[in-house]
Amino acid sequence: MTYQPPRAIGILIGATLTLWGAAVAILLINHAIAVNFGFSVVLTIAGSIAAATVAVLFGYWTYALGTLSYELDRNGLVIYWGATRQVIPLQEIERIVPGTSVAIAPVQGVSWLGYHVGLASIEHVGDVLFYSTHQNEKQVLYVITSDRNYAISVDDPDEFAREVQIRQDLGPTAPIATHAQRIGSTAQAFWHDPVGRVLVGTALLANFLMWTFVSLRYPALPAVFEMQFPAYEESGLINLQTKDSILQLPLIATILLVINLLVGFVLHTWARITSYLLFIVAIIVQLLFTGAIAIAIKGV
Repeated sequence: MTYQPPRAIGILIGATLTLWGAAVAILLINHAIAVNFGFSVVLTIAGSIAAATVAVLFGYWTYALGTLSYELDRNGLVIYWGATRQVIPLQEIERIVPGTSVAIAPVQGVSWLGYHVGLASIEHVGDVLFYSTHQNEKQVLYVITSDRNYAISVDDPDEFAREVQIRQDLGPTAPIATHAQRIGSTAQAFWHDPVGRVLVGTALLANFLMWTFVSLRYPALPAVFEMQFPAYEESGLINLQTKDSILQLPLIATILLVINLLVGFVLHTWARITSYLLFIVAIIVQLLFTGAIAIAIKGV
């Protein structure tokens, strides 16, 4: 038996926030294209990337809300949410508590009107993992187990409790254990790895600082000048002859950054140390290119 919580309000808000983030990203990109390159353009592009990230996050969360459901059988209760499945053995459910019996606490996680997924500490209940769409305490149902507590939203809590009791009396057809299953383990593993997140964040910051340095020096460069890269060699890899050509260097560095991060992200689950090395290489490459650009335009 499958139960689906009321989701209309939560999906409407999530879709609105997703479209807002996408619209802001498009407007900022259009503005960056329309003006001459400079520090303001770097800030605008950074803002557009941030807005696009917000749009992707809210888009996924809204999609996950659309998939939120609770499946009940004789073996257990399975909560579906996006790429996550929470499996709860039915025999471990000790009691079901209506939301009107206790006070609701703020949920730490994805939480807006009509949508709450995350952890909360509830008085007289303890820590609770929410997968609910409640707007008030009447729409919350607490599932208390010997291992963990959950909060869900069903249209008829009394009927749900009866169905649980009936299946518990019948007994399981197969043994199962409490666990969480996740589709897309690569993404899940990375987002739960603080070292990987710090390394990627450092690489992105190094790239941003490189573009910032170039944008601050760019306006003072002459329209045409002859220079080779590296500047201390007679012949270099790239012949920089115009003002705009200096932008080739940070562009190449950015392309290398994207490649390193993508490969490292894919390898993270199976070869974490290798992914760390790729992230570190990405940081070093950004620093080397920044130094090379500084040398190349020194004295110009």
